[in-house]
Amino acid sequence: MISPQAGASRSVVPGPPGLPVLGALPQVRKDPLQFLSRMVREYGDVVCLGGVGDKKFFLVTHPRDIEHVWKTNHRNYVKGANFQLLRPLAGNGLFLNEGESWRSQRRLLQPAFHVPRLMAMAQSITAAAEEMLADWQQRIQPGVPFDLEAEMMDLAIRISVETLFGSAVADDAETVNRSVSTAFSILHQRVLSALPFPWWVPLPGNIRFLRAVANLEEVVYDIIEERRQTGAEGHDVLSTLLSVRDEAGEAMPVRMVRDEVVTMLVAGHESTGITLSWTLYLLSRYPQIAHAVEEELAAVLGGRAPGFEDLPKLPYLGMVLKESLRLYPPFWLLTRTPLADDELDGHRIPAGAILLFSPYVTHRRPDFWPNPEAFDPERFRPEVVATRPPFAYYPLGGGPRVCIGGRLAEMQATLVLAALLQRYSFHALPGKRVEPAASLSLRPAGGLWMTLHERA
Repeated sequence: MISPQAGASRSVVPGPPGLPVLGALPQVRKDPLQFLSRMVREYGDVVCLGGVGDKKFFLVTHPRDIEHVWKTNHRNYVKGANFQLLRPLAGNGLFLNEGESWRSQRRLLQPAFHVPRLMAMAQSITAAAEEMLADWQQRIQPGVPFDLEAEMMDLAIRISVETLFGSAVADDAETVNRSVSTAFSILHQRVLSALPFPWWVPLPGNIRFLRAVANLEEVVYDIIEERRQTGAEGHDVLSTLLSVRDEAGEAMPVRMVRDEVVTMLVAGHESTGITLSWTLYLLSRYPQIAHAVEEELAAVLGGRAPGFEDLPKLPYLGMVLKESLRLYPPFWLLTRTPLADDELDGHRIPAGAILLFSPYVTHRRPDFWPNPEAFDPERFRPEVVATRPPFAYYPLGGGPRVCIGGRLAEMQATLVLAALLQRYSFHALPGKRVEPAASLSLRPAGGLWMTLHERA
């Protein structure tokens, strides 16, 4: 596909025919991944999907335009009204905040993700993986199919709880797990809804969602209050949030602490669990790549548990993880809204429009990713990475608003994969192709049924 030169004066953005007002959005909801991928092939780098007046939807997939919105001119863009769907759960946490308030918040939170904090968390992550392996040995029979996705989501939330709260939440772990799982399942159903009713409308799903949020809040507020009263400190994220002070020397308000830990808990468990699931599935489909990972683990670890100091010694596993995130980025659809008119690929983009960004679609553009459907970790050799535009790959966002917990998520996934792949090989069920289901995140449709076999 050859795009028209940026800067050319073109007022009409190309796009498919659609219904009045709704445009092509019903088609997006029906089969979003395939439909959006086809739009790029047929209409180019910026595609109008319909809408009314300035409230139009535009699909943006070229790295040049993504960089402009997410980095070069990022101050002109906000996440937009569609993210209000997450407000009852995430509050005004870093994920939803905007402007100067967001910048101040980001500075306050950054110490929670510095290397010393990550090093302290690594041991807890490895311990959780080892506990799960011990549980599998008692519960899962070799060669008998089980839902790997369910196991990975459960492990991911246990790790998120441990890294956020330490052991303080051990007695309430089941409440946290159940509340987060319930809230996210309802969000999954609503994300592509044609008419998402406000949360206050007393529909059964809304009632279940708000009850789950209330149960989660009760646990979180109790932990915060206990920490404040006892003054206990640890290496978890909550300890950092309670210790930071703003320029006036003031501690973070309790509500802000709540919003941040809930945001990290929800986003962290969802992205890590999904990434682990897809990576193990892809390795089962590509045995030669799995064998290369096994050789690296044997050479570096020799059967012992992985630690923080091993991460730089596992470059191939790191490349495997990046390639998995390319094919199946956890959050497949992101949005931005311009505060003032802007121009992308020579087209005027009006203030108030909703711009759709899909890492899933951009990561499969053949002009940047030859043979894009193939699982090929070699794409992430440093010398190959240097040949691509930066925003050809953005599984965790980019620019100033790149995911603050990205390094923690990468560390979690790498340590867990290293622990699991030393003990077991994983096998997809013969003849069963797993497809992604695009809702709030990119989970395997119908779960991920696999078998495992213990290594000799």
